[in-house]
Parts: sequence; structure tokens; C-alpha cells
Amino acid sequence: MNLKKNLCKFRTELLISLFYLLIHIPKLVNLPVFADEAIYIRWSQLIIDDPKQYLFFALNDGKTPLFIWLLTPLQFIFSDQLFAGRFLSVLVGLVQIWVLKVLVKTYGGKKPAQYFAMAAGSLLPFWYFHQRMALMDGLLALLLSLSLLFTTKNVVYGKRKGTKNNFILNISMAGLFAGLALLVKLPAILFLPALFTPLILTFKHEKQTHLLKNILSISCSVLVSLLIFACLKLHPAFGQLFNRGGDFLFTIREFLFEKQWQHSLQQLPTYGTFFLRYLTVPVVFLSFLGLFSKKRLEVISLHFNWLLFSLPIILLGKVVYPRYFMPIAIGVTVAASLSVEQFINKNSLGRIITTILLLLSLGCSSKFIYHQLTNVESTPFVNIDKTQYLTSWSAGYGIKESVAIINQLSKNKKTLVLTEGYFGSLPDGLLMYYHRRPVDNIYITGIGQPIHQIPQNIIDSNQSHDQVLLIVNSNRLKMDLKESPLIFAACRPDNSPCHQIWDITSLFHN
Repeated sequence: MNLKKNLCKFRTELLISLFYLLIHIPKLVNLPVFADEAIYIRWSQLIIDDPKQYLFFALNDGKTPLFIWLLTPLQFIFSDQLFAGRFLSVLVGLVQIWVLKVLVKTYGGKKPAQYFAMAAGSLLPFWYFHQRMALMDGLLALLLSLSLLFTTKNVVYGKRKGTKNNFILNISMAGLFAGLALLVKLPAILFLPALFTPLILTFKHEKQTHLLKNILSISCSVLVSLLIFACLKLHPAFGQLFNRGGDFLFTIREFLFEKQWQHSLQQLPTYGTFFLRYLTVPVVFLSFLGLFSKKRLEVISLHFNWLLFSLPIILLGKVVYPRYFMPIAIGVTVAASLSVEQFINKNSLGRIITTILLLLSLGCSSKFIYHQLTNVESTPFVNIDKTQYLTSWSAGYGIKESVAIINQLSKNKKTLVLTEGYFGSLPDGLLMYYHRRPVDNIYITGIGQPIHQIPQNIIDSNQSHDQVLLIVNSNRLKMDLKESPLIFAACRPDNSPCHQIWDITSLFHN
């Protein structure tokens, strides 16, 4: 009886959750495997093969391992490894929309605002896309949302009469989730200062003793998170975490004294495009409109939250992709939700303007989702995402077809498969499909890129193979293969480089 009552109580939330699943699970592998997805899935498979050696392997590439660990058990459940990886993100996103609901409630939003937050978390392109990719960013956003939630509970519930507040529990949970976020992705450390932004809510009628208590509680949560992260220091590869920072960020010296700040300023319009395209202009506008509502302090706090997180990326970012800004969606979505409730209830004009903005946002989001489910190549990505997901080497066009071709050709022949690169969409995109499957006749290895020639040591040590295939992107093939047959090509959109399979057996048996 109690279960039935609870289900009725959450009927709208359950319907939104069902809708979420209906638009997220279909065509989940429409987009070819992305290079980072292939790497993460392959790492999880290596953990299955040899956990002692590979459990912390991600540290060697400057990545923390929690997402890889969560990927690992799903490899046993689904036959399609890419589906398995992306399904994890779907589940993460389902939890995320419920957390957004509770966050809005914690900031004082009523039911309409909570429902909007759940719907926005399901539909906005920033949320939707990363909830369908086997990437770390969705899980990072979820854990940071939970950390912000428990931090805010202490600040808000501590001053509301008639509300129960488990002070120590909230400190512990906020620190735990921030620490887990650090174990998912190192940039979570940029969110730690943003955990102090709920203190803005104390500016109104707050005693100084309460303010100091809240500062102390958040500081304790940050300390807990850093202690959790510090546990990784027990592993010998811990130092590798920080070796690749220079690949993505300018140093303070470069920024100040080598005029790299000019680069950062030039990128501001580009970053603005990321936010407006993926969070939609109407929702971003609504989030700022809340500055003129009764929820002014809450909205200011939420905007400072995403700004504090993103400012170091904006100022010091050398190579910046939209997914690096994923956590800003938390503050913008919650702020927009509070704003929607305020202006829907204000007057007729407020209701009309808000409704128009919501319909415009729904149109933008629906267009994005429609293309993701029907013709992924026409998805309205920003340019840099179009490059990495559709037109460059990192887009895994032809990977799955290549696996089928290799399987067919190797039925009666011992087959050597050489690929460009050493990790990424090639060869990891191929290897992930062969995990825990019979591969007695197949050997796959990368030989770097660009390919000017086949290394002599590879030729000398592989004379016993009946057939040798070379899989390469056309723009990275620099040797003449006129005497070798091209047996397959999968070309990317917009006349971009093609994924090719060449039969180069003759080079090995001349």
C-alpha cells in the first residue's frame, strides 16, 4: 500500500524518467565510436584480463580511474561493447535528472521548477549528448551536482525553521561526492572553489556565527574530497596524472608574460557559442532573467558557481572542447528552472514570455535529438565538435564494418591487421570488439602515423601470416599502394578523410 502511495506521489517524475529512457536508448550507437570512448572501453577490458596490472592503468595517461572501473562490469552484460559503454552514461543521466530535481527543491523551487529541471536535464543538447556517450563528463557532472546539493543543504536548511539538517552527514556526503568526482576526472578540482558559492544565500539576515559555521563546513567537505583523491598517491603511477597538463593548459607564466592571454580573449566568442548552442539561447536567457526575480540570491549563487568553475578553463585553456564545460550545465539549468517558476506565476505577460522562450528551447532541443536519432551526420554540432565526432581521425567511421570484414577474411587465413596510430579509434576501436572472443587467426597492432612505409621489423617478424591488412585514414597514408588492392573505404561527411582497408599481403611475400 505504501509503495502504491509513493508511486502515485512521484507519478510525474516517473513519467519524465520513462520519457528520458524512450529518447535516450534508441539508436544509441548511431554515432560511430569516438576515439576517447574506444580508449576507455579498451582500458576496462584490460582490467578484466589482468586487474592487478591494469586497475590503475588510466593514471599513466593522466586520467583518474573511477569511470573506467564502472565501465568494466557492463562489458559482461552486453554483447556490443560500445552500447555497454554508452548505456552506463544513460543510467548516469537518469540519476542526474532526479538530482537536478532535488537541487531545485533545495534552492526553494516548487514542483513546476523541479519538473522543468528534470525535463531540461533530459532534453537540452548539452545534457542529452553526453548522456549517450561513453565519456567521463556525464558522471563528472552528476557527482559534482551531488556535492553541490549536500553543500547547499547545510547552508539552506541550517537557517530554515522547521527543517531537519544532519550537519555532519551533509559535510561527509559533499566531500565524498567531490572526492569521487576527482577520481572520475582531474578538472573536478576546479569545482572545489565553486562549492563555496551557496554562501551567497547567507547574505540576507545571516548571523556572523552561522556564516563562519558554513565556511567551516564547506572547508571540511573540500578537505574530505582532497583526502579521498590523495589515496591515489599510494599507487606508483600517481605522478603521471600531472604530466599531460601542458597539453591542454597554458602555464601562468605563458599566460601573463608570453601574451597567451590574447589567445584566451580571442576564444571568448567561441566559448559563448558552446553555451548558447548546447544549452539553447532561451534557457540561458531565462537563467539570467532570474536575477530580476525573488530568487535573485539563489540565481546569483548558481551563476557564480559555473563561472568559478569555468574561468580557469577560459583563461588558461590551450585546447578546449565543449565537453570540458559540462559542469556549467548544472548551475544554468537550476537557475533557469527557478526563473521559469517565478515568471510563470508573476502575471500574464510573464507567462506569455516564458512560454514562448520554453517553446523556442524545446524546438532547438528537439531538432538536435531528431538528428541524433535519425541522421547523426546532420546533428547541429558546433564546429569543433563536428570535427572530432564526424570528420577527423577521432570519428570511428568504418570501425564496425572493418571488424566484420576481418572476421570474414580470417575464417581460413591467418591474418595480420596493421593500423595507423597506437591508441584511439585505431587500433583500440577494433580491439574492443574482439575482447573475450576467439581470435586465433587474427593479430592486430598499431604502427604509428603518418604511414610512410611498413617498418622492416614488422615485415621480417610476420612472414607466417597468410594475409596482411592495413587500416588507415586516407590523409595519413603517405606511401604508394598502387600495387595493393583497396578492399573497403568508409568516407566521413563533407569530403573528409576516408577510413580504408588495404590488402598489403604482397609487401610481405615478395
